[in-house]
Amino acid sequence: MKFFLLLLSGIYAFSLASCAQQDSAKDKSNPVNHLSAPEFNQMMEKTSDKQIIDVRTSEEFGSGYIEDAQNIDIYLSDFQAQINQLDKNKPVFVYCKGGGRSDDAADLMKKAGFQTIYALDGGIMAWANKNYPVVDTELTTADTFTRFDYDKLLSENSLLLIDYYAPWCGPCKKMEPALAKLATEFQGRVNIVRIDVDEAKALSKELNIENIPVITTIKNGKEVMRVNGLQTEEQLRAMINSLLD
Repeated sequence: MKFFLLLLSGIYAFSLASCAQQDSAKDKSNPVNHLSAPEFNQMMEKTSDKQIIDVRTSEEFGSGYIEDAQNIDIYLSDFQAQINQLDKNKPVFVYCKGGGRSDDAADLMKKAGFQTIYALDGGIMAWANKNYPVVDTELTTADTFTRFDYDKLLSENSLLLIDYYAPWCGPCKKMEPALAKLATEFQGRVNIVRIDVDEAKALSKELNIENIPVITTIKNGKEVMRVNGLQTEEQLRAMINSLLD
């Protein structure tokens, strides 16, 4: 009996070790590496033979891009065909505005057989927030929502929920109906405002807004809470109710 228990114990330990080895091998086989802006910059600097892919729209690309980047819009129907023309054996650095589209692009590149993929967490917003260089073009437009507008918003509203969004952001679009409903529900008590980060680039950088959507609550001019990513109607209502407590 003792021998039998020892045998079972040995088999169990071997099984755990095998699973751990398989998980490790699986991780190593994953070509997608998610990097912060400093890590992304450092890896690009030490990689001589690289491909930098900006998967935003041409209009977004025209507002500023990372040097040597090639624009391949992930929304275009021929996106897959265009990335298939790249060298799958060379490291590829992919980014977008806030990180969402580059994650999708990285997954498509992985399925297409690219060997090494670096995705920029937070996108070019995070990159610019760390003061890394961005190539400006003559298509760059001035902000329509500035720090002055933001300060005025805070001074005129004691309780605020601010949604930092962009028209191209999928999760932002999903939250829009819930925010509209809550704006009506809490009218006169909490002001719900949406700020387009593309129209408030300097302010977004100053407030360290990246990985949109970003939701903040503000009470008497001071930020109380900040959350990133898609929020349900219930989560948004809880944030609003916490302001009213």
